[in-house]
Amino acid sequence: MSVAPPGGDDRIMIYGPKNDGTYIVEFRTAAGEVLAISVPGSEAAVLKRFQARMPYGLVVPDIDEGLGHA
Repeated sequence: MSVAPPGGDDRIMIYGPKNDGTYIVEFRTAAGEVLAISVPGSEAAVLKRFQARMPYGLVVPDIDEGLGHA
């Protein structure tokens, strides 16, 4: 199971498997907006692979901040 990193940035997290075998993919903006998608375990092979390689999620920096265009 993935463990969410500290807030402050946009991030993508993969949670699961839940008791019923499903996974949840969560997209969260730094502003707190959230989109969560439930994926059946039978369709989760790709998610399992990515989850194993990014157990703390994927933090997505704001490209404008890096370029000084905040």
